[in-house]
Amino acid sequence: MSVDFYKKIMEISKVMEEKGDGISYIRNKSDAYTIGTKKYSEEIAKYLDENVESWEGSEAQLTKKKGKNKQLNGKKVGYLWKIPVKQEE
Repeated sequence: MSVDFYKKIMEISKVMEEKGDGISYIRNKSDAYTIGTKKYSEEIAKYLDENVESWEGSEAQLTKKKGKNKQLNGKKVGYLWKIPVKQEE
């Protein structure tokens, strides 16, 4: 992946943190980068429309984990923003 892609992701993350009441989930897979914010924001959607080729959004459907790990306690994911990663040739 290119340095430019990661610079763009950092820029996107900053906007999402401001407009989505904070970032509470991040997942980087080979085919997509997913960021979870606490709420949906029309401003984030507009920003993504203007700055990335494609993206998907959905309300979070996360299940509670069993066990003693309370690390995620207090963090709520309200909306997931998925940005596909284009493989460079």
